[in-house]
Amino acid sequence: MSVEKRRAEAGRWLRQAEDDLEAARALRDARKYAQACFFAQQAAEKALKALWYAADLDPWGHSVTRLIDELPPELRSSLESLRQAALALDKLYIPTRYPDALGVLTPAEAYTLAEAERAIADAQSILAAVHAALA
Repeated sequence: MSVEKRRAEAGRWLRQAEDDLEAARALRDARKYAQACFFAQQAAEKALKALWYAADLDPWGHSVTRLIDELPPELRSSLESLRQAALALDKLYIPTRYPDALGVLTPAEAYTLAEAERAIADAQSILAAVHAALA
């Protein structure tokens, strides 16, 4: 893929990541905390996939941590400080969506404002790092 096409594809993924982060904030404000957490995870995942596309790599999977860990060293080094944020976001991928993932509580009953705010902050940190890496 040409550099121009890679940049364009990375831009598409980054724009969607930004929209997902905006959705996470709106869902938090609407007190839909489980959904806010999920969209924060999605924002981070898509931002990192943008970085993969920009580097002419094919991203695979949904683990935010893995998407950082498997970057080439020159890209990974700027994101390694966000590994704890990535791990926290990975824990939100499944249980925020499925009623049987958390035992007796549904995701809508289990997640809190504090958890949504943490997820949004973690995603924002990852998006900022990706923007910096792409600059």
